[in-house]
Amino acid sequence: MIYWAALVTYLGYATGGLVLVYEARRRGLATRGMGLVAAAGFAGGLLAAKLGHWLLVDPALWSASPLSLFDPRLGGRTIITGILGGWLAVWATKRHLGITRPTGDLWALALPAGEAVGRFGCLLAGCCYGAECALPWAIWQHGAWRHPTQLYAAAWAALTWLVLWRSRGRLPREGDLFRLFLVLFGVGRWLIERHRAHDGGGSLELGQMGAVAIATLGVLSLWWVRRPR
Repeated sequence: MIYWAALVTYLGYATGGLVLVYEARRRGLATRGMGLVAAAGFAGGLLAAKLGHWLLVDPALWSASPLSLFDPRLGGRTIITGILGGWLAVWATKRHLGITRPTGDLWALALPAGEAVGRFGCLLAGCCYGAECALPWAIWQHGAWRHPTQLYAAAWAALTWLVLWRSRGRLPREGDLFRLFLVLFGVGRWLIERHRAHDGGGSLELGQMGAVAIATLGVLSLWWVRRPR
């Protein structure tokens, strides 16, 4: 089952990459420099997601075998730290290359597209599972009927992608699509974290605080670009 989970997870990465390439071509940003920025963003996001998982959720695994960080079979997909790491990698690469045009709108569509697919990998792997419940749509995982939080996350990501896709070209500034993504992602993550099981490590409060921080950042950035000058 773990290999099927890894396959679906990689399919999620591929989906996000294809959406990123499509949007780059549509916006006339399919250049060599943007290819380097995209590669840096993916690498930074993946590394930060793994670091976030092992340092905040499963530090025992990290301390026992630091080289396991580079083993793709062992998961480690803390998306909140992944978004932060990817953003920092993109910012640093653009600064190095002298690229000043906003590129966040490309990632605004790629990230939820990839998550909508990749969360089914979480379902197959049994990670990111929900708290116990007695709802009609509960699924059996880890010895109990639980919230299908992986499916909640996939559905919210698909809805986020649809909202953002329909918002293309309707927002006044480049970068607004990514700011809206931050708001939608943070709100959805906060709601889903309330139904997650955290008895296997990690912190409910930490996950919700991260989601609130991302949503707040999105709201503040939308306000900042629209403030009277």
